[in-house]
This record gives sequence, structure tokens and C-alpha cells, in this order.
Amino acid sequence: MKFLIISVIILYVLYAFSDKIMKFLAKILLRKVQKQAQKQYETQNDIRPEGEIRVETPPTKNIQEGKKYDFDNVGEYVKFEEVKSANSN
Repeated sequence: MKFLIISVIILYVLYAFSDKIMKFLAKILLRKVQKQAQKQYETQNDIRPEGEIRVETPPTKNIQEGKKYDFDNVGEYVKFEEVKSANSN
């Protein structure tokens, strides 16, 4: 009989505080999901300051085989145009 009374009391207390517990767990889960989404957004969009340029090229066969890299043939010519906004004078 004692077990039954204690079980009912415990279940009633859990029921009474279940909304607060669920809100607390939802906040924790929401923060975790927001952090993951922010991290994914930053890596996906690769946010950089204005004016910074990066040109990516695939690795050459020399790098893959572990041979010394030839720095004379690095990069390629990139043609670009400077775009000025209409607001600046």
C-alpha cells in the first residue's frame, strides 16, 4: 500500500511540473539547433570582409604524390571588374 501511495504522489508531481520541464528541455534543444544552424551557415557561405578575394584551384598531382611543390606555376590569371555602387561618389 505504501508503494502505491508513493507512486501516485511521484506521478502527480511529475504531471504538475511536466509543462515547466518540457519548456526547459525545449529551450536547451532550440539553443543547440540554433548553434548548429549558425555554424553551418557560416561554413556554407564562408563570410569574409568586403573586398577580400579567394580563388580556389584543385590540388595538383605533385601535391597528391608528396613531391615538392613548384611555386613558379602557382595560380592563374583572374579577370575582374571593379564595381562601384551608385551611392558612393
